[in-house]
Amino acid sequence: MNMKKLLFILALCLGLVLPMSAQKHFTATLTEATVYLHGASLTHTAKATLKSGSQEVIIEGLSPQIELNSLKVSANGVLISGTEFRVDYITPREKSQYIQKLNDSLKLYKEQLQSARDELATHQQMLKLVTDGTYNNMQQKDKAATIADINANMELYQAKATALKKSIYQDQQLVNKLQETVTRLQQQIQQDSDENAHATGILCLSTSVPKDVTTTFTITYFTNQAQWIPCYEVNIPSMAETISLQAKAKVQQVTGLDWTNVRLTLSNGTPNRYSVAPVFTTWFLRFQAYGYRGNRVAYESNVMAPAKAQVSDASGIETVDAEEANNVIQLSMDDYVEVDAQDIHVTYSIAIPYDIPGNGQPKLIDLKAYDIKSEFKYYSIPKLSDETYLIAILSDYEQYNLLPGEATITYNSTYVGKTFLHPNDTKSQITLTLTTEPRMAVKREKQRDYCETKHVGNTTTITQSYLITVKNNLNRAAKLTLKDQYPISSNKDIEVRDVTAKPAATTNNSEIGVITWDVELQPGESRTFTISYSVKYPKDKNLNYNF
Repeated sequence: MNMKKLLFILALCLGLVLPMSAQKHFTATLTEATVYLHGASLTHTAKATLKSGSQEVIIEGLSPQIELNSLKVSANGVLISGTEFRVDYITPREKSQYIQKLNDSLKLYKEQLQSARDELATHQQMLKLVTDGTYNNMQQKDKAATIADINANMELYQAKATALKKSIYQDQQLVNKLQETVTRLQQQIQQDSDENAHATGILCLSTSVPKDVTTTFTITYFTNQAQWIPCYEVNIPSMAETISLQAKAKVQQVTGLDWTNVRLTLSNGTPNRYSVAPVFTTWFLRFQAYGYRGNRVAYESNVMAPAKAQVSDASGIETVDAEEANNVIQLSMDDYVEVDAQDIHVTYSIAIPYDIPGNGQPKLIDLKAYDIKSEFKYYSIPKLSDETYLIAILSDYEQYNLLPGEATITYNSTYVGKTFLHPNDTKSQITLTLTTEPRMAVKREKQRDYCETKHVGNTTTITQSYLITVKNNLNRAAKLTLKDQYPISSNKDIEVRDVTAKPAATTNNSEIGVITWDVELQPGESRTFTISYSVKYPKDKNLNYNF
């Protein structure tokens, strides 16, 4: 054993036999937070100067919502022989500067409100006195009031009462305005206040210090009172430009702390806090009773109907000339966000520190922006809707390691609506519905000359035929995906046959009975498409059809 280790052990032993000195209190500062889709790992630091010997160190400022098994504490030059975590519900916590400013404003406006109410009450009482005094003067019992007395009283009342009524109206307006401000401040404070602000986490450490030291305690732990939610903004300037997809994160927490100037790391990983290997249980097979489920219609596409469009007001947008624009430094969060993708785990490390309030209000943070390859086409299912939709198809997005999340869509400065991106599903494309296009006219009608019902022997055969007419009224060529449907039999006594599509379908999904034509129409061009089929079934049965 070398001399340094021997001296350290000797000093440590001497420190252990010394009486416990006074408690040392320090406040920890939250410096880093790794936020998962459910939960967060927090890192605090607390600078401390300690004398040699055994002593109890109290570290305050931790979250009251932690998982004890995840708690870790370290400090150079200090032996930590015991830890105890507890929650302090008694000591009042200092409110955040923001909440303190709101409370100061609330106090000021409440004082002004009370003063305005007192002024209003005074003027109302004065008006009552003037009214009562004028009435009493007009009702003198010892002598009858003369015309001059009446005129004098009326002039006095008019002069005094008019001024007082004006003051009362102004007082009431001021009271209403101040009351509205007080109510808004109270609502804001209630919304932004941390519901856990009455409690704080405290860490009690039993320490031994061989010699005087200035060190930093590092405390890490896991809490399930935080999360982040991936979301996106899809901006499509026009059909001729690349789609811009801005990845964002909604970060929120109710850990009992306001996160101030904290370095954030966002991860879609889940901490393995309960490491238990799975085991099989017995798999029993049983018969299942089937009931009538109706005529279920299956669909191939994940195209969503758009929300009602709302036009953005761009009247306040400033413009700059080309020369000035060239001198403007374009800042982007891309320069401050580092993405690390490993297998299915994606981590965003953000270089800019953030403030996240502890009241659960989400903080929206920009992550990465991507330019994604896209294709535009029109889409119509005239059996289900008379509308034709403009859709955008996003491809080659796998390289960006996108996570599932809600997306808002803007097309040509118009808010289109919301959708949900499923980048992890088995499809190689993401389809977004942008708007309806009435200039791509589509009409579907039954060809009654080709429709008939025949009864032969014990069977009935129904033949149906539909004509679909499409016309491109746009001033440009356009791609169109057109779909129609024929029924699928789920009973051996029902036979669907003679399914015919003209012109020949691009695809025929016989599993769900969907015909698809993919065509390109020139400006002003019209085309027709037909679909026909027959259904044969026992004559004594009723068929659930609505052709």
